[in-house]
Amino acid sequence: MAKGKTRQKSTDKSGAPPQGENTCFVISPIGKEGTEEHSKFKDIFEYIIKKAVKASGYELRVVRADDINRTGSFIKDILENIHSSFVVIADLTGQNPNVFYELGVRHCLAPRTLLIAQSLDDIPSDLREYRTIVYDTSAKGAAQFQTRLSAYLEEIYKEPNRPDNPVLDRLSGVIDSRIALLERENYDLKQQLSKVFQTGVKEAGLKPSVTVRQRIQRILELKNAKEQILSGSFSRGEQTFSLPASQGNFKLYFLEKGTSILAMWYVSVHTSTFDPFDDLSDVRVLMEKSSQGQNSKCDFIIVTEQDLSGLAPKLSGAFKKMKQKLTEESRQLFKLLLWDKEGLEIVEKELALKIDT
Repeated sequence: MAKGKTRQKSTDKSGAPPQGENTCFVISPIGKEGTEEHSKFKDIFEYIIKKAVKASGYELRVVRADDINRTGSFIKDILENIHSSFVVIADLTGQNPNVFYELGVRHCLAPRTLLIAQSLDDIPSDLREYRTIVYDTSAKGAAQFQTRLSAYLEEIYKEPNRPDNPVLDRLSGVIDSRIALLERENYDLKQQLSKVFQTGVKEAGLKPSVTVRQRIQRILELKNAKEQILSGSFSRGEQTFSLPASQGNFKLYFLEKGTSILAMWYVSVHTSTFDPFDDLSDVRVLMEKSSQGQNSKCDFIIVTEQDLSGLAPKLSGAFKKMKQKLTEESRQLFKLLLWDKEGLEIVEKELALKIDT
């Protein structure tokens, strides 16, 4: 939308601030009414932020939490504004916990978020690469803030859906991968259901029992295995890792006990016929990334209800050749496990998930 053009404003009979495309919601410290903190940030909101948004030429209603005066849940109204507002400005001055909580919610839900603070030290280093304005409350500082805010708003209107925070930057690939996996599972289930309708359960060769995904979930729960969602540099327990959270069909899990990491698993679960050698290609990539500057043992686990006994020797041989590309020290870190039709039952019996009768 070009500057000077107005957006159609929504109406709300309750008198609550309009939400959605007309709204710029401001997350900031508020403080108890009558305190110095409340007065300070109210003035910043009224005389710096509001004025800068108005001067930008974009018809946005600027709203802060204490502008919400309708009955009902105050927290719910704040979260609704965080979710639905077209633009959110978060003032991190003083590193207020409520501000960071609300910013985290926004980062999970939508882009178009601007970070501001009176000191760069108030902005965590891993957020400074995103849209950030350091401001001061002098007349010159307010004018500079207005100029930079206007430029950022123009950028937002040009690319309103561009990821602008670590969650959307890193999680989108994980989400896309899971969507693809669920779509494939959905297709397989439809095929099985169609076969059942045509021939009946017994003739279709289907068992009305737990799925392979349910079986592996039970094993993971008993092993206290926690999935790692985000890739990159992160801490688990007392250790720091730099690893991909997923690769192809593999997902990363840590087996934890207190603050200690007992084991690290990359697990690939298959609910239909597949080529296990495709998984080995992803294992090669993961071994390379997992061996760089790290010294943690890692098992690659392929889970399926197929019978892989005929392919097991070839898979083990291919895996051994792949490990030759690594240093001798790194080779000792990695193991390939095949939890196929027989392998799953062995693991389940070891964990007393299945008892011989």
